[in-house]
Amino acid sequence: MTATVPAGGAPHGTEPVVAGHPDPLFILSPPRSFSTITLALLAGHPRIFGFPEMLVFANETVRDLVGEDGTEAERFPPEYRRTRLSGVCRAIAQLHEGEQTAEAVARAEEWLRERPDWPMPRILDHLLDLVSPQVGVEKSPDTVATDDSLDRCLRSYPKARYLHLTRHPVTTQRSMHNQNQQYLTHRKVRVVGAASSWYLSHRRIMRTLGELPQRQWMRVRGEDLVNEPRVWLRRILDWLELESDEAVIDRMVHPESWLFANNGPAGGLFGGDHKFFSAPDLRPVPDPGPVTFDPEWDLPEEMCRRMAVLADELGY
Repeated sequence: MTATVPAGGAPHGTEPVVAGHPDPLFILSPPRSFSTITLALLAGHPRIFGFPEMLVFANETVRDLVGEDGTEAERFPPEYRRTRLSGVCRAIAQLHEGEQTAEAVARAEEWLRERPDWPMPRILDHLLDLVSPQVGVEKSPDTVATDDSLDRCLRSYPKARYLHLTRHPVTTQRSMHNQNQQYLTHRKVRVVGAASSWYLSHRRIMRTLGELPQRQWMRVRGEDLVNEPRVWLRRILDWLELESDEAVIDRMVHPESWLFANNGPAGGLFGGDHKFFSAPDLRPVPDPGPVTFDPEWDLPEEMCRRMAVLADELGY
């Protein structure tokens, strides 16, 4: 898809977005919660456009995302920042030029850098206009990492739909431990950080969504979705009031067909789960079993108790 980029328009901040596109859907979950595969499955619907991770609400402005002294620079090392920036640049390249070559992605980054004062929701709003009348779907674990990020999401798109995606606390943390080794080398920091991320993110999501009308949000266990995709995709589509016949579901159970289900023609492009991009297949997962934390993690007893209570609330 190739589109013409509008040149002007007054910037907006975190006020509700007023636009001609359908209200988007945001997948809310901590890291390592099957969110990339979920997005790829949903993107198989002809009425849905799935974006890679855009980091829309983790940064207030484009300058915070790409600037040398912005929010990203303060939180992450340069090599990791480049990986994180990959998603938004891929999306811009695809929608501006219809391809994700190294040259197109470089031009997308330059387009971003020319708009340092744009609030990040304006970037997403611009892309949502380009994919309209499709429904845009985005997921970034950063959205639920802080109260400010999640509040910014709801203030910007108060009429959006929100899919609360969960995963068993033990398997989530094991996956986080493996994923974060190269960035968090101190084992205790890595282990406690994973537990805190799982617990605080879900509590934050539940508290926030509890204030919305029930029709705006839905909770799904990630394990159920990847093990019974035909059942759960149909339920999600019914909630979204989108077509859900067999032909549509047949198309959706091929996540490898997602526009972003790869590392790009030259490699090195991401915007989600690195493991998925290297092998974008739909694979069932084993039953996670009871909520029993590994003694080797040496987590505080009260932390384990609170996570077990929350896990029960989430259906584990």
